[in-house]
Amino acid sequence: MDGTYVECLLLVTGETVFLNTFDKIFRSGYGPQWADRPRSHTAHYSFHALFPVPEAVQSRGFDTAGHLWCKDYWQSSDDLRDMQVRRALGRRQYRFFVPDLPPKNFFRVVSHDYPTLTFKMAALIRDEGSPFFEGRGTLHQYLLQDGRCSESQSLNRENAFSQIREEMGF
Repeated sequence: MDGTYVECLLLVTGETVFLNTFDKIFRSGYGPQWADRPRSHTAHYSFHALFPVPEAVQSRGFDTAGHLWCKDYWQSSDDLRDMQVRRALGRRQYRFFVPDLPPKNFFRVVSHDYPTLTFKMAALIRDEGSPFFEGRGTLHQYLLQDGRCSESQSLNRENAFSQIREEMGF
């Protein structure tokens, strides 16, 4: 995968019945069925399953309207890629990649729809060209609950992102 994708780690915690419902819906999607892309016939994890792209936007095509809608509403110009999942009692751990930025607004909205669950997301954003961070990565961490988001940012000192990934089993 090229460097334009951001790796995201997502931890969702809560009661098992609500986690199972969330996970089942999250993986039940076929993704948006864009007029200008091949159709998907296999259910998979997709932002579209939780926050669907309107039919009118899908029919206009990804190149014409879809990438703009996705960026505005998902905060990612396309759907997630390369999902990995770990399931344990009271928690679901996800690792995936997105273009552009971590989809914090997407999960903020989803957390409103699933108020009994807590979402914690971490992403490493490469700050190439930034004079402040001198090309090092910035660790972004988000706590998303009941439609609210709190965020922290720090330099990725001592490979903190790698440690989070390892603690999650990825």
